[in-house]
Amino acid sequence: MDLIPTDDQQQIIDLAADFIINELPLSRLFDAHYDADKARLQRQAMAQLGWIGIGLAEEGGGVGMTVVEEAFILREIGRVIGPTSIIPAILAAKLAHEAGLNDLRDALLSGEGGAALAVAETPLSATADGVSGTARIYNVQDAQAVLAIVGDEALLLDASGASLQELPWLDAFTPVARRDLAGLPLLARVPAAATVHNGLLLTAAYLTGLAEGAVAMVQEYAGIRETFGRKIGAYQAVRHPIAEGAARSEHAKSLLYVAALALRDGRDDVALQLSSAKVVAHRAATRNADINIQLHGGIGITNDLPAHHFMKRALMLAPWFGGRKPLLDALLDEPLLTI
Repeated sequence: MDLIPTDDQQQIIDLAADFIINELPLSRLFDAHYDADKARLQRQAMAQLGWIGIGLAEEGGGVGMTVVEEAFILREIGRVIGPTSIIPAILAAKLAHEAGLNDLRDALLSGEGGAALAVAETPLSATADGVSGTARIYNVQDAQAVLAIVGDEALLLDASGASLQELPWLDAFTPVARRDLAGLPLLARVPAAATVHNGLLLTAAYLTGLAEGAVAMVQEYAGIRETFGRKIGAYQAVRHPIAEGAARSEHAKSLLYVAALALRDGRDDVALQLSSAKVVAHRAATRNADINIQLHGGIGITNDLPAHHFMKRALMLAPWFGGRKPLLDALLDEPLLTI
């Protein structure tokens, strides 16, 4: 198992990073608010680059690569607190293709329509024609379908005619609604394992990017800000937390790559690797976001800087495809394998 990207994979990473730095600079978050038109253009731009279908087979209109390349892309998006809407879009496009919903698949791949993710607030139960139970629905803007995980099934629900009233939310750049899922027509249902595994990987990749982005931001600040005639990066009280944050990021990245390869290759320990990657990446993202805020001082929590957005986004992603406690409980139940 080689954790070093190939030359072709590194080219994908570099091209994604160049696009994201130019199109999604952190400066866009300064005292800004969610703009539906800009979000739509961002989604369409990512679709034109093939990112939504990068792991979908060519016969399904995708690029024909693997979940490893998906993880590379999501990690780069996470570094700049990019739109999370790409995660349910990638998963819903695959599910729509599997279910033969070609029109929906093509709308998602082109970026003309979006997909939302439902996370249960009350217990969800599958019915003959859909789902019952209340959920938070993330990325409701232009959502044609809602992805919901109910027990051991992944369901696609029709949101094209639904009333999805947006709520005030911690993360101002992610439109969120709350509603009972009953009444959303069922489009497709498949076994959930593949979708959950893919979702865990994409979320872990995004969180890994958040951890790296937070450290990069505070490291740059430490080389600029001065106190008593010295850059603050000269002080151990600043250097050491930044070094610890960089180590956490590297740990998360290594586990992410192992999990991506395990999923791509269908290894027996895939569930263990994916759960580990999500737990460690979330820990790295929240702790590094805290360092970023603290070392910026009082301005770290203001709208003059995007530092606080790293923390808000990490907290928002915590329950996606399994929160910390259920994932740790699952890890305790996993058998250890001899490699």
